[in-house]
Amino acid sequence: MILPPIPTPFDRQGRLDPGAFRELAQALEPLVDGLLVYGSNGEGVHLTPEERAQGLRALAPTKPFLVGLMEETLPQAEGALQEARAAGAMALLATPPRYYHGSLGEGLLRYYQALAEGTPLFLYHVPQNTRVDLPLSAVEALAEHPNILGIKDSSGDLHRLAFYQARLKGFRVFTGHAPTFLGALALRAEGGILAAANLAPRAYRALLEHFRAGRMAEAMELQKRLFPLGDLLSRGGVPLLKQALRHLGLPAGYPRPPYPQESPLWGSFLPVLESLREEGWLL
Repeated sequence: MILPPIPTPFDRQGRLDPGAFRELAQALEPLVDGLLVYGSNGEGVHLTPEERAQGLRALAPTKPFLVGLMEETLPQAEGALQEARAAGAMALLATPPRYYHGSLGEGLLRYYQALAEGTPLFLYHVPQNTRVDLPLSAVEALAEHPNILGIKDSSGDLHRLAFYQARLKGFRVFTGHAPTFLGALALRAEGGILAAANLAPRAYRALLEHFRAGRMAEAMELQKRLFPLGDLLSRGGVPLLKQALRHLGLPAGYPRPPYPQESPLWGSFLPVLESLREEGWLL
């Protein structure tokens, strides 16, 4: 499965643009298997509860979708959980609490277990953003819960994916790290929830299909071809992704202030983008 973490469009003043949100989703959905809403690239941490609800009402996805949850406490999470359930999300995708993580202890397990009582749940390991490591021992314990379906791991750490493959039978694994996508597939990842799939969904779907069909030479060549796209995006983050989508004529909007509207990596990224566009891989 290929599920892009769709950006949340804001105007230049940082106001949510529900119409652009719907238009962007409609452009992406025919090319992918579903969406992640309010993930890291959706700036989920930048939204008020009212904006989260407004965006979900405007979006109305036609394919399966996940909703990101990046709260710090169970009371904060409850409203977002209810909204996702009412909107028809197939599951939540939840980061661990971050700010006081050193004091969390067994509260980490209780947090995820409590969320999973209310809705199907995927864990979300993205230490480059949260600065929190989700311990493998905790993942193994949580995988026993019938409503905790799997994990999105964006770390790029293939050792972790090898652990999931070896120890967690039936646990669904998605990678969020485009530069190691093929390696993740070799370690039984089901697919990718990739920022780069917002730009090149056809290419990542083709890579996945090559792998599933056993065409490893083609898969390896395409992974090599896509490496600069995924590598630069992993460093440029939301400003670079939104700038690239705007360049392609899509209504991605701008990052919410104070984050920059243009990326310092744009000069390096533009030739990569245009080269892939000439080859027919982009939207």
